[in-house]
This record gives sequence, structure tokens and C-alpha cells, in this order.
Amino acid sequence: MKGYEGSYLHAIRLNDWYPCWNLSLSGRLYSPDFAAACDPGLANSHRRVRDISIEELKLNGPPQGVFTHRATWYVWAAAIIRREGHVGIGQIDTKWLNKEKRDQITRLGDIELMFENRRRKTDPEAVSRMSCLWVAEDNNVGKAHIRAMLGPSVHILKVTIPIALNVTRVDTSWFDLYCQDGQEEYLNNYWAGKPFDNAPKWELLVDGMIEAVDDRELKIIREHCAHLDLPKQL
Repeated sequence: MKGYEGSYLHAIRLNDWYPCWNLSLSGRLYSPDFAAACDPGLANSHRRVRDISIEELKLNGPPQGVFTHRATWYVWAAAIIRREGHVGIGQIDTKWLNKEKRDQITRLGDIELMFENRRRKTDPEAVSRMSCLWVAEDNNVGKAHIRAMLGPSVHILKVTIPIALNVTRVDTSWFDLYCQDGQEEYLNNYWAGKPFDNAPKWELLVDGMIEAVDDRELKIIREHCAHLDLPKQL
């Protein structure tokens, strides 16, 4: 394990209680493999995504409790849809997804499995998209990157990477291109860490800890986010 210098950006949705709760407690988030590496009790029951076959991930999705990167959710939801289950948005007054949306999720889940399969073949030590935290560069390009991926309403935080098992830097442009026409070279270029052009959209996949550094940003989470409603839901 080692620390990584620099300041980065992470983003959460204020209605997502899990990261809100953890950030409100400690100002930190942990990737699942890193948490298991630090906690022998958790390690006894933890299954690393990288140790699960692609076939099992396609059928059952990633293990519960590892939802970190958006990639994980798509693979998990696609597995439910393939088993003819229901997927919806919201714990209360759930909005069930129509066929068009379910088909879109299944396609994205398949794409994520393609990226995971290629990672295992070309760079197995790279951080998996399905068991990582992610950060962008701490600049205007990084902010624009986050807004383009997640929308204008996400809450952006400045973070550091105090310690990590590994960090992999990739250009999201290759992922976007693969979603459009599925060329094999895009998979390889993504995991090789090649820039797409002179203005790459860098995303760092972090298998470790990230820590918020701005008390004002944490105050918003502690005072206005979804974890405050958790007792009402229970």
C-alpha cells in the first residue's frame, strides 16, 4: 500500500444514502478490496470481483456490498433483468423501468463485462472498474468530465488518496467510443492508459481510500443528504 500525491475530485448524488452516510461519519470512502485487506473479519467473507468468473458475474452480478463504481450497478441490474426480475428507481414509490430502459441497462452491463474480461487478459493487475472508487483531476476539465458523466446535480468534493493498493489512470473517451461502435482497439487503448487526443478525459480507478478535504463540502453532506432520512425508512 502507498499514498498518492495530489488533489482530486469525486462526486456523489445527495440522495444516495450509502456514500452520504460514510462520508458524514469519517469523510472517507473505501473500495471493497481495500476494506477487506484492512479488516481480517471482513476478509473472511469477502469475494473479490477479480476472482469471480465472467460467466458468474453475468448471471448473478457482483456480490452485494461492493457497489462503488457505476459499472458495478449496471452489471448487477443487468443480471437481475436476465433472470426476468424487476429493476426500478427509488426505495419508496419505486419507478419500475420500461423495456427500452431495461434493454439499455443490459447492453451497458454487457459492455462492462467486456471491459472486465479485457482487463483480465491484458493487464490483470489493473484496478477493476467493478471494485473501485473513482476520481477525476482537480481542475476545470475534471469538473466538466464529472458533469458530463453524472449530470449537473451531483455534489463534487475535493479528495486526496491517502493510501491505496493500486491506482489505474484511464481515458474515459475510449469507453465512450466503444459504446458507440465496439471496436476491439478501444478496449486495448483504455487499459493501456493511452490518451485519446490532446485533451484526454482522465479517470483514476482507485483500489483504496479517498478522503474529503473541504469541511464546507462535508457540511453539506452532513446537513442535507439522504442519510438523514434513513431512520424514517427503517
